[in-house]
Amino acid sequence: MPDDTLLQKAGNGLLFNLSWLAIVTSQSLLIAPLVVVVHLTIHQLWIGRGLRELQFIAGCSLFGLLLDNLLFAVGVFTLDGRAALAPLWLTCLWPVLATTFDHAFASLQRQLTLAGILGGIGGIMSYYAGTSMSAIGFADPAYGLAIIGALWAGLFPAMAAMAQFWFRQEENRGEAHLA
Repeated sequence: MPDDTLLQKAGNGLLFNLSWLAIVTSQSLLIAPLVVVVHLTIHQLWIGRGLRELQFIAGCSLFGLLLDNLLFAVGVFTLDGRAALAPLWLTCLWPVLATTFDHAFASLQRQLTLAGILGGIGGIMSYYAGTSMSAIGFADPAYGLAIIGALWAGLFPAMAAMAQFWFRQEENRGEAHLA
């Protein structure tokens, strides 16, 4: 697979941020999934990697659904100050994030330490911003932000490594057939 151009990488990052903002500000059972559909359509038509990437996105989305609900179940997050299941709109952030791992964040596949640092900082910033804009809150803000920082410091490089394995595995199979 050819590498993305700088414009494609930057566009992928911008599309993610716009979708993130639309999902978080809407907090809607209708708008958030619609944003995901529009995001995935634009992504696939412009720089998508076909079925293989859609499988990766689906896997990340399922993992995110489970993780979000675990964080609510163990009391890291509350909804309007009460225990709850993760709202659908929150889960809609996972597929749009998954579209960045082989595009905007592709260079982090080979720089896992940097991915960990950025994941920890970016995770804290993203969740802090998201909780300040929504009915989701931390049961204990200091404890919650520390958990999110540590979690994303490990999760982000793990997802980058998984993307490298997932997308390069197909390339390596193609090269093996040529030999």
